[in-house]
Amino acid sequence: MGPFWSSLFEHLKHCGRGGTVFMLTLAGLVILAALAAIICATQLYNYLLPVLPVIAVVAFAWVAVAVRRARARRRERLHYSPLSRDELRVARSKLVKHANRVS
Repeated sequence: MGPFWSSLFEHLKHCGRGGTVFMLTLAGLVILAALAAIICATQLYNYLLPVLPVIAVVAFAWVAVAVRRARARRRERLHYSPLSRDELRVARSKLVKHANRVS
């Protein structure tokens, strides 16, 4: 591996998730551009244009179902059981201690 690639990957390690998302997006754009070039070169777009609305409806339905499921999971996750008296007492004492330190 050349020095360019090793330094690039070393830099991306320090970027965290942002670097990974950047590289995945860049790879996706390159693949998308290659597919667009192949479709235009072979004139497949004559066959794909009539199918495009159907693909859009299916994609929209899939996204709607995914959003609905995510919202249902979020609602299930938000239900907490009430705290016992002992847990409430400990939490209040911690809050009072923290308020005394701040002021």
